[in-house]
Amino acid sequence: MREFRCVTEAVQLYQEAKNVKLPYSMKDQLLRASSSIALNLSEGNDRYSLKDKRRFFNYALTSLREVQTLCKLENLKELLIKADHLGAMIYVLNRNLTEAVSEADTVTEKQ
Repeated sequence: MREFRCVTEAVQLYQEAKNVKLPYSMKDQLLRASSSIALNLSEGNDRYSLKDKRRFFNYALTSLREVQTLCKLENLKELLIKADHLGAMIYVLNRNLTEAVSEADTVTEKQ
């Protein structure tokens, strides 16, 4: 698999989340959500249809929102900065895919 910067950033976020000190239930949730980001980005990147890609990237974005909220709840400022940066990357990816899907749908309708 060629390098996909969002996945690389998501893996780094997960690695940093592993080092955070939290009560068990919060840490478990943080690790599950942060791993979900990387896994959904990776799976979406390997999909062929734009709609499938967008669906998995949206899953990644919702997991990212979960991580951001956990960071706010537990005052994890450094991890939140990294999550916000990754969120911006995923948001742009989703926006670009949404535009591409809309254009493809328009072309299909005209045919």
